Amino acid sequence: MAMPTGEAPAEVATTELPEIVKTVQEAWEKVEDKYAVSSLVVAGAVAVWASSGMISAIDRLPLVPGVLELVGIGYTGWFAYKNLVFKPDSIVRKDVNILHVVCISIF
Repeated sequence: MAMPTGEAPAEVATTELPEIVKTVQEAWEKVEDKYAVSSLVVAGAVAVWASSGMISAIDRLPLVPGVLELVGIGYTGWFAYKNLVFKPDSIVRKDVNILHVVCISIF
């Protein structure tokens, strides 16, 4: 292709594909049943789309989000009570004991 100014066109730079693209291409070439893998990818995309719609529908219900939030807060409190505070070798308990000793020694 000649330029209107009469100059010769610059050489087109060849761009190399990123390493991840090469890796994906090599992995795709090794796959024996491409139809099954493609079907699983499509099924996964449909499942993500459907679950997103379901979560959106649940979120629009008037009481459900608040109830689920309370359940989450309750479970978090129970977990902290059971596993973090009253476990004999818990980190929180050690920190509280160290803080208690430091406060007693200061006052």
